[in-house]
Amino acid sequence: MKRRLSHDQLVQHRVRAVFYWLVAAYIVLVGRFFWIQVIRAPHYEDKAREQTLRHIPLLAKRGTIYDRNGRKLAVTVDAYDVFARPSVIIDKAKTVRKVAPLIGWPEGKLLDLLKSRERPVSLVRRVDVQTGTRVAKLKILGIEAVRTTKRVYPGGALAAHILGFTNVDGLGIEGLEKKYDRVLRGRDGYVITQVDARGMPTPISRRKRIEPVHGKDLVLTVESTMQHDLELALAKSFKDHGAVGASAVMIDPKSGEILALANMPTYDPNHVGKSDAASRRNRAVTDLYEPGSTLKTMTACAALEEKAITTRDLFYCRGSMRIGKRTVRCSLHPPFMGGHGACNVAKVLRYSCNMGAAGIGLRLGKEKLYAYEKAFGLYEKTGSELPGEVRGWHDHWRDWPDVRLANIAFGQGIVVTPLQLARAYATVANGGMLMRPYIVQEVRGPDGKSERVGRPQVTRRVVSEQTAAMVSEMLHGVVSGGTGKTARVEGYKVAGKTGSAQKALPGGKGYASGKFVASFVGFLPISDPRVTILVVVDEPKGTHWGATVAAPVFQQAARGAMWQMRVPPDEVKQETPVAGGTRDRNRQAGSRVSPSHPGLGG
Repeated sequence: MKRRLSHDQLVQHRVRAVFYWLVAAYIVLVGRFFWIQVIRAPHYEDKAREQTLRHIPLLAKRGTIYDRNGRKLAVTVDAYDVFARPSVIIDKAKTVRKVAPLIGWPEGKLLDLLKSRERPVSLVRRVDVQTGTRVAKLKILGIEAVRTTKRVYPGGALAAHILGFTNVDGLGIEGLEKKYDRVLRGRDGYVITQVDARGMPTPISRRKRIEPVHGKDLVLTVESTMQHDLELALAKSFKDHGAVGASAVMIDPKSGEILALANMPTYDPNHVGKSDAASRRNRAVTDLYEPGSTLKTMTACAALEEKAITTRDLFYCRGSMRIGKRTVRCSLHPPFMGGHGACNVAKVLRYSCNMGAAGIGLRLGKEKLYAYEKAFGLYEKTGSELPGEVRGWHDHWRDWPDVRLANIAFGQGIVVTPLQLARAYATVANGGMLMRPYIVQEVRGPDGKSERVGRPQVTRRVVSEQTAAMVSEMLHGVVSGGTGKTARVEGYKVAGKTGSAQKALPGGKGYASGKFVASFVGFLPISDPRVTILVVVDEPKGTHWGATVAAPVFQQAARGAMWQMRVPPDEVKQETPVAGGTRDRNRQAGSRVSPSHPGLGG
């Protein structure tokens, strides 16, 4: 039988039970406090700091890019990023009506975003200062306009393929912006400060400040006016002939400085989103093409340097020649429809005779032709520091049959980039020294002091001064009385060579019918060459001759360069170019060249 407790005993029993429960609860509470205040203390300290302290970045200013004369090509300006914190916005509809017109958003789209999101969201990036200031003046809780910077290119599309562009976060994506991103970018600083409940910094609360290190400036070898002239002339040819693409390069042959470089189609780095990948490609260093007749100059230099031929040796052209089981044909045009006849090396260049160039190549031999093409830098990258540069592919000379040797001697079966070939012609212009092309003249620190200076670098001697001078005079014959008449520049002796090469099909499966690459490359003045200019036009329509499509671009750019560089006209006297060149009786300093029908071919 269960014993009944007295009233006093029952009270005592219940008091003890309550006491034990309170002790247990106290132990649990103390344990919880110990867990929070001791074991998890670092975690909650971090949480507290996150709520009361704010890490404010101090953006480093990206370095400026200048041309050789101090003109700004790429600059950094103030801008704003606009963010929204939907969770703290009280009246979303009213906020949308005020903010949407300023940032260019449809009201419905912005309202849907604010209603569907709780976390902070970016609305627009890198807007102009005027827009950012207007948003900030609204003083709407949950809408923030944060000061930042953005990259601007004052010249628009000027030198776009050289400069490249940055993304919205200010990182270099293409061109020199990418190549020198770490140099230009600098290093951001920051401020750690205490903030109030609204996330705004409180007065006199700064905890730590690390100053930003601003980016360094680049000074390029490019001359803006010459760059503009080259782009203008190239764009006209590109448009007039309905070409697929075009490239042009202007180099100082003595130093290797790249004075201008242009491609078509082009783009505006201020509005990259409106362009396609083809427009942004720097074709002058990324695209390979068969140089055609412009390579005959290298063949002539090699043969003369090795004394495999003399200036008096003759090569007969009947329009074609049989090599083994293959027939090699010449590019004929009036008045040489039956062949060029007997040609010495000067006439081979002047009339762009394939048969003559093939004969010179066979006389020289494949091993030596290969060695000189390699010495001219046609099988290696130029070292220009322009991103995306490739080198020409080739197989070994031991694998060349005679017909391949003949084809390569006049510019088929070998591929180069425009910059590679321009460099090779600069070698002839400067007396036989292969120079490394370069485009960054100087790197300056934020304090304006020079930290690095670009200097001319000789890679190697390729041919002697005598050979280079001899071939230069022969190339003058090309312009004064051969296929390159349309490249004449009034008052100056010009050396140059036309080219017209049929485009090869992918995989070495022959050549595309009706598709050509027209080109011209030359330098002036011969007495003291100041510029080497190469022009390449890909798949021109209507005509494919270098004299018609590319040489006029050279002429316009060269004329502008002579004016810009203040180069005095030549005092041209009556003379006979070396070994078979024609007499130049018409040109004297400042005289106008009499008009003539442009020679075709090459």
